[in-house]
Amino acid sequence: MDNIERIRKRQLSIALGVGIPYFAFVIGIFLLVYLAGAWVAGTSILGFPLHYWLVAIAIYPITWGLFIWYVGKANEIEDEIAETAETGENPEPMDAMDAREGA
Repeated sequence: MDNIERIRKRQLSIALGVGIPYFAFVIGIFLLVYLAGAWVAGTSILGFPLHYWLVAIAIYPITWGLFIWYVGKANEIEDEIAETAETGENPEPMDAMDAREGA
């Protein structure tokens, strides 16, 4: 049960560390399009207005990239803890893991 709690805490810290800045980024894009609408609509890249790029095109690769990174990191954490459980090693305390990850 302790391993499950460790997995949950580490994944939550990663999710919040990525999710909160991502949410702020998305809200920021929509605020930029809303507040600087004339400038954003007047700027075009490859024939598309900048607001199309920001709201409809660029957001999807960024989102998928973050999702893929997060799932890989979460699986890595689970594999590391499963390996620790299989070998019967004493798991590191949470503070030591955070220090090692640079959190």
